[in-house]
Order: sequence, then C-alpha cells, then structure tokens
Amino acid sequence: MIHIAIVSHGHQDLLIASKIGGLQDAGDDIHVWIKDNLPSSQLKEYCLHHRVSYTDALPGLGFGANNNFLFEQIKNSVGIKADDIFIVMNPDVSTDQATILELVRLMRADQAALATLNLYRDASFETPDANIRRFPDFFSPIRMAWVRSLTEPYNKNDYKSAGLSDWASGAFLAFKASHYQLLHGFDDRYFMYFEDVDLCYRSRLILGHGVRYYPQLKALHSAARKNRNVASRHANWFIRSFLKFIFRKYFVYSGAKHA
Repeated sequence: MIHIAIVSHGHQDLLIASKIGGLQDAGDDIHVWIKDNLPSSQLKEYCLHHRVSYTDALPGLGFGANNNFLFEQIKNSVGIKADDIFIVMNPDVSTDQATILELVRLMRADQAALATLNLYRDASFETPDANIRRFPDFFSPIRMAWVRSLTEPYNKNDYKSAGLSDWASGAFLAFKASHYQLLHGFDDRYFMYFEDVDLCYRSRLILGHGVRYYPQLKALHSAARKNRNVASRHANWFIRSFLKFIFRKYFVYSGAKHA
C-alpha cells in the first residue's frame, strides 16, 4: 500500500483546484491522508466526497510533527506494513498515479529506503526546482554571499540515471515505512525548515541509506519560498533551524555510525 501524507496550512483552494495534487482518484493502491493545520470546512467536505482521509486534529503543529502525526494515524487506524510506502508531499506539489506507481516500483527494485523525484517549477517541466542538495556545513553562511543559498543544489544535468543525493526537499520524500519507523520520523523540535535535512542526514549516517533520486520521474512544485523575506517569521525559523542542524551535525551526530 502507498500512503501519501499532505499537510494543508490554508491550502484548501490549491488542493481542491489541483484535485489533491492530481491524486484524488488515484486508485485502490494509493491512499491520501490530509492533516488540516488551519481547519477548513470546505476542504473537509471535499475530502469526504473523494475518499481522501481528512483530519483537523491538533492544528498548529510544525512540519515534522504534522507528518509524524499522520504516520501514527495510519498505523493506528488502518495499519501500516513494513514494506508499505509512506510519502510526504507538499500541498503545492502535483503529480499523477502513474508517476507514483513507477517511483514505488523503482524503489523496490533498487531496494531504496528513501527516495525523491525530479521537481520542476513549471507545468511544462522546463525550469527545474533545486530539490536535491548537499548537506550544509560551518562555511555555508560564507558561501551564501555569492550563491544566495545556505545549501548547495546539485546540478541535475549531471544525473543521466538514478543516483544518490545528500538530502532532498521535504516537498516530496518517499520512505519505506519500516525505514521511517526506524528513523522515528522527523525531529519535531524543528518547527519548520531543515527537518528534512536532519532526517536525510540521520538516514545516511545512522542507517546507511542516502536519498535515491530518480531524474526521469517529474512533478510540479509551485513553491512560495517565504523564507527569502528576511523580515518574515519564516526567515526567523529558517535561520534558527539552520543553526540547530549545524550544532547537531558537529556535536550530536558526530559519533554516530550506521549499522
């Protein structure tokens, strides 16, 4: 079974217009679960009419905590098997059933525990989204002066076939369910930003599984990127989360080794 977790934070119009990211009628092998962080009666009613599981329990949680909540809800309500696939997907990502099924087929063939696909910023798939990146380090703030980013993206043109990346954006991450369980999911001490970096770092360092990237599988990601506004709350969360990850990378996780 494939379980897809989507957290809405006032995204009801977007989710309804996109037909739940193109997955509202995805078939019996794919089950979509939505956690509404800003409860919307409109979205609730829409989900009820399209066999999409909806909850507005515990509104106001952070990104990681919301996805961990959905994983536990799946376990407790319908059960989740070790080889099931758990996908974390942003409400501003659109894909289709065929792409999801092919991703899962490739993951199982490659014995990949954690994977992502090729996100683009436009529906014509011409402008790539930098959703695969290298881990940040102490020198990242210095490099930011000329690359305008704390983390360095991979050049997607270098990938002629599937390969590994340090980390992939939480906009779309696919996990073997047992792997997500072993990781204890996201660290919910990150409210927003870098929880995906932290999770991917723990996956590689502690469990020995990097992120498998499939360049041939494409999806749309119409991201807002609110953290670019330095006066916003998002900028504050972004900077604090970056510092938290750097501290953990060098002083908490430094002695860890994968099994």
